Amino acid sequence: MKETKPLIRQEHPVRGQAQDAACLVPGRATAHADDLLVQIAHGSFTALAELYDLVAPLLLALLRSRRATADQADDALVGAFVRIWRTAPSYSPGTAALDWIIDLAQGDRRTGTSGRAA
Repeated sequence: MKETKPLIRQEHPVRGQAQDAACLVPGRATAHADDLLVQIAHGSFTALAELYDLVAPLLLALLRSRRATADQADDALVGAFVRIWRTAPSYSPGTAALDWIIDLAQGDRRTGTSGRAA
């Protein structure tokens, strides 16, 4: 199988290490995100961490483009993963996993809230 080279390298905000940005091969990332969401729905913190590693760079870039400050984007990212954890049981496997995740990440944009759970 031909190896795909990363398109973007981004420093991981927590670990301080460079990592490949998510969605280098969108179809594969979507299928993997779908599997992870099913595992999260069954209570897997490991799957949540893996999903974070997979999509956080993409979500953070998206959120930073739509927020006034980097802190607001960071708060919105935390809120997005709280919502992912809480709503994963309602996810229908086989649907567009990345679309579902992005919708959750942007869910608070209409209210202008930070996305951080209370």
